[in-house]
Amino acid sequence: MKRKVGTLLEEDVLRKAKRRAVDEGRPLSDLIQDALESYLSTRAVDPAKSDAAYQLYCERPIKLTSAKLKAVMEEDAWDL
Repeated sequence: MKRKVGTLLEEDVLRKAKRRAVDEGRPLSDLIQDALESYLSTRAVDPAKSDAAYQLYCERPIKLTSAKLKAVMEEDAWDL
C-alpha cells in the first residue's frame, strides 16, 4: 500500500530528479521510491566497527611505518 509523504528537498536535487523521471518516462514518485529502496538495501555501518575505527585512527596519533603509510596512500578507496 502506498502512502503520501511530505518532505523538503534542495531545488537542484528535485530538478535533477524530475528531469531523470521525464527522461526515463516514469513518474517522479517511482524514481524516488527506487532511489530510496536502493539506498536502504545497502548494508548499514556496524556501530562496533565504526567505534573501533574511531579509536584506532582518531583518538591517538596514527603510528604507521613508512611502508604501511605508503601502502594506504596508494590503495584505491573505491575498491574497499
